[in-house]
Amino acid sequence: MKKVTAFSVLIIVILSNILKAEDFRYWNWTIIGTKVKDVRVSVLLDNRFKDNADDHYFRFASLKLSYPLHPNLTAGVNYSVYQLESKNFQAWKDCRRLEFELNPKYGFENGVKLSLRNRVEFRDIEDKGTSNTRSRHRLKVFIAMDTRFEALQGFSASNEFFVNYDGSQNRWNENRFQPLGLIFKLSEQCQLGIFFMQQMKRKNADWTQTPALGTSMIYKF
Repeated sequence: MKKVTAFSVLIIVILSNILKAEDFRYWNWTIIGTKVKDVRVSVLLDNRFKDNADDHYFRFASLKLSYPLHPNLTAGVNYSVYQLESKNFQAWKDCRRLEFELNPKYGFENGVKLSLRNRVEFRDIEDKGTSNTRSRHRLKVFIAMDTRFEALQGFSASNEFFVNYDGSQNRWNENRFQPLGLIFKLSEQCQLGIFFMQQMKRKNADWTQTPALGTSMIYKF
């Protein structure tokens, strides 16, 4: 009963946060992956909408390779291309980046899983050049759930922070907090995720917060 009450309170807090926000955003991820021997090969497509989910401002595609160095440690390399809506809203800004990852993980017997994604991104951004290296670090917890609704596998929470190495005054200038994500198993090859995220960005000493709802579809072959 206490778990149900706490879950209901969290949902109410999230909905109230969305309703009072000036700009609500929607993020959509599609991931298609397979294994070639021990190497996981996948493609990630990412589309984001702002201005109360009305303006398509970000589109992204990434080819990702990951390899298990240990049952609790994977290494990865990704190549990504993406476009940002320019400030004058008249054109798209072209960007690309090369990414390297080292990701430890651990699973407990009670169904709790912990993972830490550590990524370095070497970014080439139109009008800014190649001196835009940053790292990002995400701690995520997944808790399995046994409910009458068999498709619901469990829920997750995560926090990710970004560190810039471009010489700017603010090294830590972005944080993405996901207090709630729900994972649904639709079939043996297909998984649906629904999440709420609070995106925080810093310019000089000021932080701004923008809420977003997101969905992810993962296809494994």
